[in-house]
Amino acid sequence: MSLSQTAIPKISQPGRYQDKNGLYLNVTETLSKNWVYRYQINGRRRDKGLGSFPEVSVMEARKKLAELKALIARGIDPLDEKQMASLQMVTFEEAARSFIERYRAAWSPTHAAQWASSMDNHVYPKIGNLPVNKIDTDDILPVLEPIWRTIPETARRIRNRIEQVLDAEKTLGHRDGPNPARWRGHLQNLLDRGYPVAVPLESLDYHLLPAFWQRLDSEEGRAARCLQFLILTGTRTNEAMAARWDEIDFERMTWTIPAERMKNRERHVVPLSEEAMQVLKETGTRGSSFLIFPGRNLDKLMADNSLRRLLKKMDMDCTPHGFRATFRTWAQEQTKHESEVCEAALSHEVGTAVAKRYMRGNQLEKRRLLMDDWGHFATTTPRHAIVQAAMNKAYSRARKHGGRSAASL
Repeated sequence: MSLSQTAIPKISQPGRYQDKNGLYLNVTETLSKNWVYRYQINGRRRDKGLGSFPEVSVMEARKKLAELKALIARGIDPLDEKQMASLQMVTFEEAARSFIERYRAAWSPTHAAQWASSMDNHVYPKIGNLPVNKIDTDDILPVLEPIWRTIPETARRIRNRIEQVLDAEKTLGHRDGPNPARWRGHLQNLLDRGYPVAVPLESLDYHLLPAFWQRLDSEEGRAARCLQFLILTGTRTNEAMAARWDEIDFERMTWTIPAERMKNRERHVVPLSEEAMQVLKETGTRGSSFLIFPGRNLDKLMADNSLRRLLKKMDMDCTPHGFRATFRTWAQEQTKHESEVCEAALSHEVGTAVAKRYMRGNQLEKRRLLMDDWGHFATTTPRHAIVQAAMNKAYSRARKHGGRSAASL
């Protein structure tokens, strides 16, 4: 039976009391209580002291146990002073690169690339060569302060990533003590007056989308078709750029994005409107690539910034991801579709954990009606564009007929 924080003070007999996973409470003749971890490594049985009770609580003892078990799993004996001393020389860059490789398989390629680039650009130059057990708050601040207000979203992510790496190193036994990159109760007291405000990615006013669509439709290349598909499906950039032909069900008109490519790690089925299906027909890559929107090399993705470059070329002050906000604002202000359906279309979590246990459906048919309305709205030529086109045509004809006014034609 496991020990509890309330039961231990009642122990009045000397002896060794088992908790679990090799953790014991050793009670002496004088009733002093000490934590002991019994383990075996390289054929030897060893006992490692974890501190006395109540100074070290049950939860703290179990946490120390988990950290030691992680070391032993790597073949490191916590009682071997030479091995433990060598661990203290791990640098932050070595630790971060190891962390990225450890989780790479569970991350999307884009997420892994973002981790690596943020470390290369902002962290390694400042603390990459420092041993992880020597890093303190005075080392973290010079990393964050220069970017805290200029690129707040990046700063927020970098702080969180440093915290994760240092937490992992503590578990591995490479450092101890509080994490200097933690936010609550620590860095929040040092960096300006609060947490950096996340700046929303620039979105396009939904009123302007139909006119923009006309321009985008005239653009050549797979980046333009990919951006159209992204807009019509309300998906994220990496989800759309990595879309595969075998994920499309042409009969049911759906696109199933596997869990490993989704931000929330849950499979997402996207109902495809007639307009989205038309974009797929216009890509011209079916049968020549497993990717719907490949790069020049048909078996590789387009460059990460392909869609941003296209928008820049078109002099648009918005981002690919911002079209999700365009969609959501349009749905809220111009339709009567339920909020839960709109959020589900964006693959956002809706409702409490309890409610989600009872919501087994994916609201596919309701989302199909929403995406059909969105596709029609986005691709319908705006009235002012039709009028302008008619006027242009009229003036062109006027010039051909010796300068007669458009009104007379």
